[in-house]
Amino acid sequence: MDKIIFDLRTPVKDDVKEYIKFLADPEISIWLEDEVQNEINFLNIENYVLNGLFRWSLVYEKKFIGISGLDLIDFKKNVARFFIVIGEKKLWGKGIGTEVIKKIVRHGFEKLNLRKICSDFLTPNEAVKIIHLKTGFKVDGAIRKESFRKGKWIDREILSIFKEEFNYNL
Repeated sequence: MDKIIFDLRTPVKDDVKEYIKFLADPEISIWLEDEVQNEINFLNIENYVLNGLFRWSLVYEKKFIGISGLDLIDFKKNVARFFIVIGEKKLWGKGIGTEVIKKIVRHGFEKLNLRKICSDFLTPNEAVKIIHLKTGFKVDGAIRKESFRKGKWIDREILSIFKEEFNYNL
């Protein structure tokens, strides 16, 4: 498989409309936070995309394909939460998620001096679990029956990686 070249850049206003299109797609939004399962509020989404301190747009061939970053940062504990949304479905399974995690986790440990980065996902989403494990995240546990999707309650799996566990040679 050829490595797909992508960029991380600061989000811009045009990304908001594209991100809203991703949120409107049930194949994408089903894996996301409970808040986006309801009616989408443009101002809330705009604020989310444009005003995150450590948030980047994913760009492939000059086109916005998703968003990722670190949020819920606690500088007293030196901990943050990693998140990723790849909305361009034709790019799923192409290795972009793994590469994004490596870049952003490296940034968190090297530039922000974090000691731990956490993440989470809804358990039916095995692809996200795989990319986390590939990059050194360990499963901490699960919040059972946390979110309601497709008529049933599903678990949210919690993962984390410590600075000393991260393989900088990945």
